[in-house]
Amino acid sequence: MAGSALLDSIELSREFFVSLGAPGLLAVAFLEFFLLPVPPDLVLVPLTVVRPELGPLYAAVATVGSVSAGVIGYTVGRKGGRPVLESRFSAARVEQSEAYVEKYGFTVLTFGAFAPIPEGYELLSVAAGVSDLRLRSYLLASILGRGGRYLLEALLVVVVGDAARSLTEVELYTAVGVVSLLAVCGYLLRGWWLPASWLESR
Repeated sequence: MAGSALLDSIELSREFFVSLGAPGLLAVAFLEFFLLPVPPDLVLVPLTVVRPELGPLYAAVATVGSVSAGVIGYTVGRKGGRPVLESRFSAARVEQSEAYVEKYGFTVLTFGAFAPIPEGYELLSVAAGVSDLRLRSYLLASILGRGGRYLLEALLVVVVGDAARSLTEVELYTAVGVVSLLAVCGYLLRGWWLPASWLESR
């Protein structure tokens, strides 16, 4: 019963943000970082279905909203340190995120921003601040990850057309997840397909 009420509330909230157009998408992309239970993806899709020619613009708007919120999380982590992470996330996730950021930095943040992992971008943003990752690197990784994800979704809607209206959150995230997995595999196997001279120059 409670679960049904929550879903109804999320749907009403989604419809409200969709009715606001691009400003609504900007708002929901920003607020999602702070635990708003309405993914911007579910606002981006119906807007792009109505105006497919504006898909890239909607993707850019969602990216600006999400990354702007991420910068706040990054700054809070940088100023507040590890206690900020521990106050919101479990000890296991905190340790894991810190280890990943310390070891892979830019790369793990880019994948984290792209992949549909619950609170993944939020966690890594704060962890990046705690680990003193350079702001320039944080911004570039966030823009590549978030922007790539939203642009992919917008292009998917353009290709699928009106049928995209019926896409569920699970179906949408499955498509993004598959691309994320392929990207991770490509990165891990880069030694097989990238020229050795290019790898050495990095």
